[in-house]
Amino acid sequence: MLRLRFSALLLFLLPAIMVVLILSGFNILVLKQFSDTRSFEQKVVNETVHDLHKTMQFIEVVGVQYQNLNALLIATDKNLLSQTQAYRMQSKMVDELAHTEEELVQLKTRLSKLQLADFNFDLWQESFTNFKNFSIMASDIVVIDPNIARNYISSAQEEYFQFVNQSNSLSNRLSNYTDRAFSHSHQNFQTQVQNLYYWGAIGLISALLIAVLSAARLSNYLRTVLMSLHSLATNRDEIPPLHELKAMSARTKGELHLLAKAVLKFKKTLELNKQEEKQILKQAFYDDLTKLPNMQMLNKELQNRLKTAQMEHTKGILIKLNINGFTLFNNALGYEFGDQLLRAVAKRLNECQIQNKQVFRGSSDEFFILLEPIGIHEALSHNNLGWFGDTIQQLFSPPIMVHNEPISVTLSQGIVDFPSRQYETSKEIIRNAMIAMHHAKFLGNHRYVIYHKALSHEVNERFKLQKELKSALEKDELTFFLQTQIHPTDTLPRAEALIRWNHPKRGWIRPDIFIALAEESSLIIDLDKWMLTQVCRFISEQAQQGLEVRISINISGHHFAHPHFLTHVQQIFEQTGVNPKLVTLELTESVFLNDFSDIVKKMKHLRTLGAHFSIDDFGTGYSSLSYLKRLPVDEIKVDQTFVRRITTDIEDWTLVKAVFEMAQTFHLDVVVEGVETAEQEAVIQQFGPAIIQGYLHARPIDHQAWLKTLKPQN
Repeated sequence: MLRLRFSALLLFLLPAIMVVLILSGFNILVLKQFSDTRSFEQKVVNETVHDLHKTMQFIEVVGVQYQNLNALLIATDKNLLSQTQAYRMQSKMVDELAHTEEELVQLKTRLSKLQLADFNFDLWQESFTNFKNFSIMASDIVVIDPNIARNYISSAQEEYFQFVNQSNSLSNRLSNYTDRAFSHSHQNFQTQVQNLYYWGAIGLISALLIAVLSAARLSNYLRTVLMSLHSLATNRDEIPPLHELKAMSARTKGELHLLAKAVLKFKKTLELNKQEEKQILKQAFYDDLTKLPNMQMLNKELQNRLKTAQMEHTKGILIKLNINGFTLFNNALGYEFGDQLLRAVAKRLNECQIQNKQVFRGSSDEFFILLEPIGIHEALSHNNLGWFGDTIQQLFSPPIMVHNEPISVTLSQGIVDFPSRQYETSKEIIRNAMIAMHHAKFLGNHRYVIYHKALSHEVNERFKLQKELKSALEKDELTFFLQTQIHPTDTLPRAEALIRWNHPKRGWIRPDIFIALAEESSLIIDLDKWMLTQVCRFISEQAQQGLEVRISINISGHHFAHPHFLTHVQQIFEQTGVNPKLVTLELTESVFLNDFSDIVKKMKHLRTLGAHFSIDDFGTGYSSLSYLKRLPVDEIKVDQTFVRRITTDIEDWTLVKAVFEMAQTFHLDVVVEGVETAEQEAVIQQFGPAIIQGYLHARPIDHQAWLKTLKPQN
């Protein structure tokens, strides 16, 4: 984090720092040059002053030598010195003059470099040389002849004065030169200081300007980041592309690059979340198989349509559809076939010419069609609503192609318009459509029913009746009737057991009504177990009294498919002590469309106990020769719908004849139910031996009354 902060600080200050460093380096260079120049000029000044000082000293030395010369002359003239002392003084004077001349030469060399205008150093040197020579000559002769020495001293004096004049001129020039050097040095100093101020000001202004530009650039980058975050926060429906941020990420490095990259990564995360949300939404509101909106979406849309219809005083329509016999398709042809059939039905419903519709997938084999509220009179007539039912029926008149096979599909429809009252809810509308659809299914395949309040009353009654049926089972209020079956050769009494319910308040309830109620719930299994127990106990009781009777009992497909079916039957056999050989279990053909191997396994197990099996309602389902060959059955039972017109309908006659031929092939007995006339029996007997059951010989009666019909035969 420290490194990132430092990099951001550098991004902001680096340009200004670079300018400051460059200007600082330049100023250092200028200062160095200034220092060097200053040192050089100071050196020149110092040397000039030194030369001036040396010149003045030199002049003083020459003056001293001149005084010494005069002193020597005076002392000699007055005989104050001995000859020896005079020569020693003269010798010393000569040496000093020689040394002074050497210094003059050196001083001349240095001063000549100063380029002092209008000054003749050679003449200056010549004056000193003449002074030296006259002084030496005067000192040499002064001991011998002071008068002559005075002449030389006079000449030396003239040369000395000339030298002094020239030296004074030189001193003046050196003084002026020194002043000029000081003035030039001071001017250079002022100029250098001004340059330092100038460049310092330029550097400061440049640094501030670059800092401002850098701050503006950084601010622009930060604005891009903030605007990108704002766009991501506000644009919920669609993630913005953020082109500026991508360009910033490509142009920058360090912390800004990482910041832009982090925001882009956040954008990517939002995109992934958006995709996941869409996927979740799709899974939550759409059916994966048919791609249609599901029940969740139906509830949502129906609430919106209901609100619109209530506000605008219009009417919406909901149609619930159920594929008749879909379970049979699924079990007979496989789940993959069933899935393809559902897709095909969904596609055809979408192709329906009904305007402003939306198709939904319900559970399993159910679909819904929701229509937009339309501006028609509040009281839609049955003819108006019936048009929708007729349109859908016509839509499915042509067969549906599944795996290149034509499949005839019929639908049961429940149609409801809404709103029917002020405070109606979407759940109530769906429930009403379901009630109408179930009523249509009860009426038969390919029917539609338009919902009305009486249907709800009927449903409530059915619900109450279902509860009362459960209570009747618990209180053992049910009974069973027996309908005699006439065997052509076997004298053993036999009959089919039929369950009956004499309601204490409602009277006798039709079996098709309460059995259908039981099949809608788990009561059918309890009903089966009760019936099987009662019949087996009845058979066992008669056997204990020396009367053997064979009774056929219907077993529901739900019970037979139950994983504990064998346990239930074996327990009943053991508890009642019945001889299983006297029990025939009747199964409808629809049972065989489930797990066939499991069905055969159960049947064979019960066959080992002695029980018999009969295929009930043969010819109305999906049995085939291959089934009959593999199933351990003893008889097949011709449905009464084929017997009713057997004397007049050639197709029914042909079908029943084929059943007899099939039974003879597999050595099976044939039970023909619904025989009501002697003509029907005569036709049947032409096909071969048959077990006859019907009103011609006996109606279903209470099992105790049935026993009384057997006494004369005993």
